[in-house]
Amino acid sequence: MSIVFIIFLACIILYCIHSAREVDNYNKSQYRKITKNSFWDVEFDKGKNGEYKIYKSLFRYEMDGASFLFNCYLPMENKETTEIDAIMIHHSGIYVFESKNYGGWIFGNERNAWWTQSLLGEGYSAQKERFYNPVWQNRTHIKYLRKKLGLFDGKIYSVIVFSDRCEFKDVTIFSDDVILTQQFQLAASIQKYTNKTIFNQEKINKYYDLLYPYTQLTEEQKQEHIKNLQERMNLRRLQQNKVCPRCGSKLVLRVAKKGALAGHEFYGCSNYSKCRYTENKQ
Repeated sequence: MSIVFIIFLACIILYCIHSAREVDNYNKSQYRKITKNSFWDVEFDKGKNGEYKIYKSLFRYEMDGASFLFNCYLPMENKETTEIDAIMIHHSGIYVFESKNYGGWIFGNERNAWWTQSLLGEGYSAQKERFYNPVWQNRTHIKYLRKKLGLFDGKIYSVIVFSDRCEFKDVTIFSDDVILTQQFQLAASIQKYTNKTIFNQEKINKYYDLLYPYTQLTEEQKQEHIKNLQERMNLRRLQQNKVCPRCGSKLVLRVAKKGALAGHEFYGCSNYSKCRYTENKQ
């Protein structure tokens, strides 16, 4: 028996032992309990894998009394749903996670409706793909989460988690309750927020029990959500070509920051502050 074969066989055995431990840890996890996803489903699905990595980075907070929820489909006014990738309910607040599995360079601004992913193509040409602002996307999630919990003064953090395959080239965040990070930095990024106590264990358990049923949708309900989401995204792409009737500049989708309409989307002229035209989003 050659040395090469022995080394190869040893590597196979070690890999099997490692895989068995990974599967065992996964099957005992809160993620498995809630999602019912098999280990191999998660291993080969980028979206599910990103959610599970969020849990793996933060599961130690369970020992501190935290509870996790995944794929939480909350109702909106129009009988549609909005899906939250992951939630951590902790004594320091509620952390709402939006997982983005993008590679390449990422460009974006919290105040702009669309961000850009840039990938290096053939002949060093950049392939650019636009995607909806994940901060706005998570803001919608948080809006309906607050409504469902009746929680309008508690601290909720918006955590946008990109994969380790990307690089932030020009991304600007203004809000102090928005945390933008990559997977490898996630634990360190939220650690500084977790030292205070806002919710006791009774509140944590109460919020968990309220939200858990919204993680247990049927496949038919999930497919209906995907269909409605695709229709909304197509509508957003059509609306991005709107033109200001006063000055002819492009209208851009914005979100009200203050006042009674805080959190609501509207169209404003891209020539602001020279032109202050606005119109409600239909």
